[in-house]
Amino acid sequence: MVARTCRRRPRRDRPAAASRGGRPMTKLEHPALVTLMAGRWDDAFGYVHHVSESTLGQARAQRLLDTCGDREAVQDEICETVDALYAVGTRAAGELALAWSMLTCLPSHPASFRAVLPQLQHELDTADLEANDDGDMRDRLRIWWAAGAGDHIKEKRSMFAIAVAVLAGEIMKESALEPVPAFEPVDVAKWFRTPYDGPTLTVMPASRATKLNNHNKPFAEILDKPLPLVCARNLAEAQRRLGYEFPHAATALSVLFKDLRAGEPIKFKSTILLGSPGCGKSRLIRRLATEIGLQHVTRYDAAGAADGHFSGTSKAWSNTEASVPARAVLASRTANPLIFIDEIDKATRPGSQNGSLMNSLAPFIEAETARNYRDHSLDCELRLDACSYLCTANDVTVLPDFLRDRFRVVRVPAPRLVDLPLLAASIMEDIAREDAERVGDDPLAADELYVIAKAWEKAGFSMRKLQKIVCATLEARDAYAMRH
Repeated sequence: MVARTCRRRPRRDRPAAASRGGRPMTKLEHPALVTLMAGRWDDAFGYVHHVSESTLGQARAQRLLDTCGDREAVQDEICETVDALYAVGTRAAGELALAWSMLTCLPSHPASFRAVLPQLQHELDTADLEANDDGDMRDRLRIWWAAGAGDHIKEKRSMFAIAVAVLAGEIMKESALEPVPAFEPVDVAKWFRTPYDGPTLTVMPASRATKLNNHNKPFAEILDKPLPLVCARNLAEAQRRLGYEFPHAATALSVLFKDLRAGEPIKFKSTILLGSPGCGKSRLIRRLATEIGLQHVTRYDAAGAADGHFSGTSKAWSNTEASVPARAVLASRTANPLIFIDEIDKATRPGSQNGSLMNSLAPFIEAETARNYRDHSLDCELRLDACSYLCTANDVTVLPDFLRDRFRVVRVPAPRLVDLPLLAASIMEDIAREDAERVGDDPLAADELYVIAKAWEKAGFSMRKLQKIVCATLEARDAYAMRH
């Protein structure tokens, strides 16, 4: 069955705690929370249809019944019903729309959970429930979050049946339900002095080197020494986390993760992430490196590169400097660092009097020349074929053919309104990491998401603008709380 993701709009009214005359909602009052406790999809459908019939009208209610024997047809009908309910514009209709949206969540299609889970979590967090009911619902909702992360992607059963099976012990608890251990910080200097029991590579063999001058003395530390090849780890968990953080870039992430194998040295194919300004390309590369275990990323600003110094300068110069990849190896003390070239399309074109990044880069992304690269400054033959090169660009048509032929181009689309709940939640997590006072902030309410959505649409769906809008929303929330 082909999954259909509904277009869901943020509700325009106040948060749950402000409804019902200021009294928080109980389980029996919110149809989505009642639906969460259903044991089968059919039971959930029957309940939601019953409580929605008067709002939907006889014709639409009958169409839902007529199609319920065909799961694909009923999914389409439910999505139209969700849109119709949100169009009503009342809180009660919005509550019913959320309940109907739960019926479109397919474990085999994790993206179908994206617009449902943040709203459902908010309703549960603001509901006034008895302790037992609250615990039962949170147990079920954790299973739904795990399914949204892809933990039950091979299951053919409905989400309601899966929740019952997990709680009954028929399905083992999934890894997404357990805390994922963070990477422990590494003392690089100590690590470098300690014999490494993993794969290594000697980048700077003494047999191919000449005497280092005073400018390049630091390279003596890696001369003729086997350097660690950083291996990929926790790939499944990393892809799930990044999928939530960058829901609009799921395809790009899938392409990049196909380059990696768990337990093997990290090596990406030379890739350009192509997308509009502000869609999160640069941040995606930095977060990707962190999640897979690369502790050092060398960023090179192509927009400020007006020459060919990427490949280093001559040893005869008084201010000689080694190539960027060689410096990345030295800085990371690893043989396979990641070189991140930002805005490669803004670099000086080939033919410039002082050289260009585009010409300088070509030898490094050819495996044969990178394996025996003669660095002009070090006057040494280096093995740089284990380095990875990820770039960003807004337009690849300006790049010369010889460079486009050597790079894989992967599109990163602009985020959409449907991605807003996950993106906003991710931004709030980033803010909390930087500002301890923000830890424990309430999730964004439905009315806040609606206001953010309108402002973000006017800003052209830029991730940079979204960060500012979320910050402004939190500041407005604080100001309102101080006045009241």
